[in-house]
Amino acid sequence: MHIHEVIVQVGDVEAAIAFYTDVVGFTYVRTVEHEGAKVVELDADGQRVTLVPSRAPGVRLALGTRDARAEQRRLRRAGVTMHAKSPVEVAGGAWLSFEDPWGNRLGYWQPPTPASS
Repeated sequence: MHIHEVIVQVGDVEAAIAFYTDVVGFTYVRTVEHEGAKVVELDADGQRVTLVPSRAPGVRLALGTRDARAEQRRLRRAGVTMHAKSPVEVAGGAWLSFEDPWGNRLGYWQPPTPASS
């Protein structure tokens, strides 16, 4: 397991770009449109930080995994609150969203499987 990305929910994406690059010192990587919203990728010395628009501020942690379904079974056995019945297929991979006991949002990201030749 590894930290795939840290997702920061912000009220103003443009102001957040300025804050996280000029003040905090992250490096701007790119801006992409996702479901009609501007999503910004930053680099924090090799760690991916993503800024997403949101009415409520917050930070989410995305953990990398090779098998989101296995993680889902493990978390379910542990009684963890899940946000969906199964991992959600997005951008070719799978996203499994859940909460820790204090309500912090976490998730497992399973990247797309490379096509066999």
